[in-house]
Amino acid sequence: MDTQAAFVQAVNTVLEDPYWLPTLNTTDVYVRRQDDTDGKVGPEQEISVTFSPDGDAWLMLPGSESLRFRTDAGGGKSLRTRNALLLLAEAIRRDNEEHPQQ
Repeated sequence: MDTQAAFVQAVNTVLEDPYWLPTLNTTDVYVRRQDDTDGKVGPEQEISVTFSPDGDAWLMLPGSESLRFRTDAGGGKSLRTRNALLLLAEAIRRDNEEHPQQ
């Protein structure tokens, strides 16, 4: 299987199947500051994702209220989006581990 086909298959697996990543913790907030801050700090420069104990995903963006993406058990209608937010949280966790921000 070529690289692109393998990637497409992996994306389909991630988006279509419910899962949880063992490296993530519910109630931890995964925060990452954008790259073009020009030295500015604060929540207006950050994106963050957290998960409630029931697995619902919460996306926080500057200047807006938290956006909630529920699990199927909670009546969620955006299950692929929730799965993508799990990947975003894992990416933030890895970036913070490799390149910590002050």
